[in-house]
Amino acid sequence: MVDPPRRIAAAVAGVGVLLCVLGWYQISGQPTVPQQLPYLASATIPGAALLVVGLVLALRTPLTRGAARRSDEPSVSAASGRWRVPDGRYVHTADCPLLDGRSDLIAVAQDDPTASAPCPLCGRR
Repeated sequence: MVDPPRRIAAAVAGVGVLLCVLGWYQISGQPTVPQQLPYLASATIPGAALLVVGLVLALRTPLTRGAARRSDEPSVSAASGRWRVPDGRYVHTADCPLLDGRSDLIAVAQDDPTASAPCPLCGRR
């Protein structure tokens, strides 16, 4: 699902593209520059401005991946703890960079005999 700010950015950019195409179509049918200027001023320039605004809005809106984390799911932002991903072979610490942005983590108990090997990057077991 697309975030509402991204939808707004796409709509603004879409209107900008539509105005640019409409302005180009109207300008292309006019033989002289004085006849083309009204279409340039009323459609093409505002269309280009809306296109730029839409692209800037899209680039400034942060991407969100996956569904929002529920409150009962583990949080990697916890200062301590050991984590693993569902199909992973390694046990990670909370500050492991490989866990950034993951929402499908499983907490691993300290005395878990089935714990996997330690992560080669964060190096703890």
